[in-house]
Amino acid sequence: MTKMEYKKALSSYPEALTASEVAEILRVCTKTVYKLIRQGEIPAVKVGRENRVSKSVLISYLRNKDKGGPNPKCVCSENSAGAVWTSGRSCGSVCGAGEVGGKERSA
Repeated sequence: MTKMEYKKALSSYPEALTASEVAEILRVCTKTVYKLIRQGEIPAVKVGRENRVSKSVLISYLRNKDKGGPNPKCVCSENSAGAVWTSGRSCGSVCGAGEVGGKERSA
């Protein structure tokens, strides 16, 4: 979706969204929204005891999620044959000697 399409779809919401409004838009529970805020994936401002998320920030978050990354987080290829390595931080894969072509083990 384009930025204008998101703006049109969210036109009934205020410019500063509560966690429950963000949860409604993303169709997740409020716990998930608080987790995303805590992890810094969705920037928020604390107003009193509540978090507020700018509608434009949420639109940017949604657009970035739509695009997806052009590169996978980890790849096991023939060039890595014979080596044992792990990328547990990014995808949890462990690749051992001779394991190539999608035959990785999950950690």
